[in-house]
Amino acid sequence: MASIQRWMALTALALFFTGFCGSPVFAEDILTKIDRTGSVTMGFREGSVPFGYMDAQGRWVGFGIDIGLEIHKALEEKFKKPIKLERKPINPKTRIPLVLNGTVDIALGSTTITLEREGVIDFSLPYFLTGTRLLVPRDSDIKDFSDLAGKRVGMGSGSTANIKGLEKAIAQGIINPACDKVLFEEHNKGFLALQQGKIHAYFTDASILAGMQAKAERPEDWKIVGAYLTYEPYGILLPENQGKWRDFVNATLVRLFKNGRFEAIYDKWFGPRGEVPLPMSPEYKNMIQALSFPE
Repeated sequence: MASIQRWMALTALALFFTGFCGSPVFAEDILTKIDRTGSVTMGFREGSVPFGYMDAQGRWVGFGIDIGLEIHKALEEKFKKPIKLERKPINPKTRIPLVLNGTVDIALGSTTITLEREGVIDFSLPYFLTGTRLLVPRDSDIKDFSDLAGKRVGMGSGSTANIKGLEKAIAQGIINPACDKVLFEEHNKGFLALQQGKIHAYFTDASILAGMQAKAERPEDWKIVGAYLTYEPYGILLPENQGKWRDFVNATLVRLFKNGRFEAIYDKWFGPRGEVPLPMSPEYKNMIQALSFPE
């Protein structure tokens, strides 16, 4: 019943944003629109290190932004002319509505592909693979999810896959008694609450937790704990019924996988000298290899 209610809520959200917000019905193919207007609008995260964030110099940078720049470059090569890139901020609550109502043509960040979301929006091929863990103070006695019993746990308000994963752990008795879920619009706000002692742990994808720890004033004051509770494949958010646009984005990703450019971008952000050192797991490498389709 809960899953049906969530599906109905997502469907209602889709109808609201596509039917009552003056948004387009995407009658025009997005690639045709980009060619006609000479412009593409991309949504990026602002507070998700290293996927999209503001650096110390105030520049909007990140892994997701670099992937977006590669798609932008591929568009200019396709149309053989300059294409203006417009950037819009997104967060876990706004990322799906902004794609649905046509504010952005594409949204790149740290969005898990789920069947529930596929009911109202489209995804690219997966381009990132991680899993959910916990960030806690170095002296915390929390070592795994069972230690969250009765504690306050922060997480992203729009991270439905994470919320469902934690609720499942509670239902299975892994966390007993249940923990209190505290929701935040952006991960950096959740980390601030953790620093202030308002929550005992922050729960999200390990790649994001590693970014939060790396950007902390004293990274050694924090630790990431717990076995993976769920696996999280990330995809790029795209409007539904835009097959040519989706195929173009997927073809661009596959070529990045095959020509080594994707590996270089990953190393820039997650390599030994990157913002968030995070070696690519064997499962991740296998996924990239399997998606390296022939021309």
